[in-house]
Amino acid sequence: MKKLLLIVLMVLSLQLFSEDYKVVLKKGVTLSQQEINKNNKEIEVAFKRDYRLITAATFEGVKAMASGMMESQLNLPAMDSKTSRKVMKKTEEYTIGLFNELLNKYKTKIIKIRYAANDIVEVTAEISIPDITKSFDNYMQLMSEDDIFNEKKLAEMSKLPKEEFEDIIIEKMFDNMTKSFKNIEGYTSMKGTIYLEKDNGRWGVAELEEKVRNFREMYKKSK
Repeated sequence: MKKLLLIVLMVLSLQLFSEDYKVVLKKGVTLSQQEINKNNKEIEVAFKRDYRLITAATFEGVKAMASGMMESQLNLPAMDSKTSRKVMKKTEEYTIGLFNELLNKYKTKIIKIRYAANDIVEVTAEISIPDITKSFDNYMQLMSEDDIFNEKKLAEMSKLPKEEFEDIIIEKMFDNMTKSFKNIEGYTSMKGTIYLEKDNGRWGVAELEEKVRNFREMYKKSK
């Protein structure tokens, strides 16, 4: 699960930007200040718009990978197929919900727009995502301290019908996960760059269709 959440760092869910970034012009750029100001506004909008598409494509790939990983990890000899499917479904539902929550809390800020040419820019942005490291530690602590998992309690519950026993354990595991990840404090940040180009008077991420396709497929192949 940690691997999947780290991958989410690559899913750039961009917010609206303010004009507090650096603008650099490479030698040979002949735009006026008025043209630059106009371009910057359009670039901000295009950057957000196109990365929404990349975000959706990446998330689609991540979900496919998550499903494959869980299927292989939960297909254990000690776990019958019915139980495995039950745990996998619950895990998938929870993981997707957690991804959505993390994506909604992303903070993204343009740091620099560098004009490589009049119609080509390199945008550098800082992407911040809630730091989930402490939440994992909290989860492990809750699991170790939970009375339901002590030897005596488990022995008592083992007398219950198998399906009822499994349901109690599964629900408790995910209750502890929810508690652990409910209030995530602190952020971890990374910087990323990407090129945008102006084609027929419209700014957009360069080779967007190819990027969307690649992001969708790269994670599917990792499962």
